[in-house]
Amino acid sequence: MIVVNAPAAGEVRRLLAREGMEVVEGQPIAEIAIHPAAQSAPTTGADERQARAALSIQAAEAEVEAARTEVVRHEVEVQRLTPLVSSGQASQGDLDGERVLYERAQQRLQRAKTAAQQAQSGLVAARQQSLNSSIATPSPAEQIVAARASGAGTVSAVNIRIGESVVTGQPLATIHAH
Repeated sequence: MIVVNAPAAGEVRRLLAREGMEVVEGQPIAEIAIHPAAQSAPTTGADERQARAALSIQAAEAEVEAARTEVVRHEVEVQRLTPLVSSGQASQGDLDGERVLYERAQQRLQRAKTAAQQAQSGLVAARQQSLNSSIATPSPAEQIVAARASGAGTVSAVNIRIGESVVTGQPLATIHAH
């Protein structure tokens, strides 16, 4: 059983999977629009850049957590299969396949960590600009993030609707793994 959770708080924009649908690992299940925080006082362009940078950090951190979870899941499976292959209860092919998935998960985690570092750098740059400038810019546009399947299987439940507000970590869908 695989639960697909919201990677960030926002509003569901699109559902990309339905109950009974076959999905593969990494396939988007839903798209969530992250809105900049509503502010009661007028903001400067620098404040808006900082808000956008903060949203980028939030999305990047959510991706790091999702990737970290995937790494742990595949690492546990490699550890489970290793003695089974030694005793002849599982095939070497199964273990090799899981090792490939583990390596891909590690690569995804590294990319996510790099993106998070870049987002942090973006926030530092936005703060520096706010110290050096008070030029106004247009309001930040919403950012779209995808909630993705962390494994292959059949979608057994979709717990959200288009237009619904979700919070980070909220269960969006359930997949029965193959």
